[in-house]
Amino acid sequence: MLDDVTLERPAVHAKPALTRGTGPQRVAILWRTPDLGLYSNAPFDELFTAIGHNNGNLAFVHAIASHVANPVKFFGWSVTAETLRENADIVVIPCANQLGRHTDYGAMAENLEKSGLPIVAIGLGAQANSYEHDIEISDGTLRWARVIAASNGASASSNIYTRGAYTSAQLDRLGITGTLAGGCPSHFINQQPGLGRKIHAAWTARDLPRSVTVAAGHQSWTRTREIEHQLVSLMMDPLAPGQYVVQSMGEMIKASRGIFDMEPQALKEIHAHTVPHYSVEEFKAWCRNYMRSFYDVPAWMDFLRYQDLTVGCRYHGVALALQAERMGLTITIDSRTRELCENTGVPHVDAGELTMPLTRARLRKLVSFDPDAYDRHRAESAGRYLGFLEANGIQPAAFLKRIAAGA
Repeated sequence: MLDDVTLERPAVHAKPALTRGTGPQRVAILWRTPDLGLYSNAPFDELFTAIGHNNGNLAFVHAIASHVANPVKFFGWSVTAETLRENADIVVIPCANQLGRHTDYGAMAENLEKSGLPIVAIGLGAQANSYEHDIEISDGTLRWARVIAASNGASASSNIYTRGAYTSAQLDRLGITGTLAGGCPSHFINQQPGLGRKIHAAWTARDLPRSVTVAAGHQSWTRTREIEHQLVSLMMDPLAPGQYVVQSMGEMIKASRGIFDMEPQALKEIHAHTVPHYSVEEFKAWCRNYMRSFYDVPAWMDFLRYQDLTVGCRYHGVALALQAERMGLTITIDSRTRELCENTGVPHVDAGELTMPLTRARLRKLVSFDPDAYDRHRAESAGRYLGFLEANGIQPAAFLKRIAAGA
């Protein structure tokens, strides 16, 4: 659980949404640190906690914070019910793949229930090996999901915006019905309509991608290790080098910051997953030169803007490239990554299909992207998302309406 802090952001003045009393409803967003400030020399443990143990979390938290025009305060997940009641009318939870056996949110469920406030969950996902498998879920996390759903009261509208139909179907199976299958809110970080056409223009400006950046996987994912090796080789072009951008787990992120004080076995696995033909010292030098992690979304996107293609197993690392108007290709490894891509139009390919050698020409053929279909889908999704926010008393940012209108 993250420690409690309070950071305030004033309301953005726009057309009022559904209100209680005389002004826009106050929103508590459950995220400890929306701005890491001058983090360059921050202790690793402090940074690792602040990103929720995965840099990819920053993408959807940044998105949601930009979408809410109400007056907002940020709190950690262990915030007390009393603090929530004193500071907010609505609780917004930026969600990830919380529905799985890897979580237990029983304590949080109790706090949320005691607050008595309406709760809005945005981007909730389920994690299983594939669509053919049902999720396994702890009693605590099941109670957490039920508390969120029950806080909606008698409203006919859903207060849970899921990552897609698979997650909604899994919730249906658990007796939590009527959720809205939407996607990830990071689909709407770029504030302009017509994003697909801009991505397409950059992608078709060259016959082949020059600079390739890798959205790095996990060192224990041996199933994708040979894929990772090939991507690293493509990334290390002497004239157009990319970067090996990591998001998780802790050992990978440590290495990206030039910290090698970790369990020897973990370091050995990272070495084997990236450049196994290098000596240990050469591998460490490679990490310092090529391995990178980001701690704010604007800097991350600004870097990706210089890359022709971002490819790898991390959805958010790839999705941010599209939001920066550049092409991306996600290599899907489970229900979580596949569902996210399908619901946000991010080009993707199943890891099991990558049996041929990976070259720049092969990667180009694997990217299936229709800019007009992407823009239509994004506009329609933004319209549904707008309706969801407004139905839950949240005042949406004006740019969401521009995206929904498609102009």
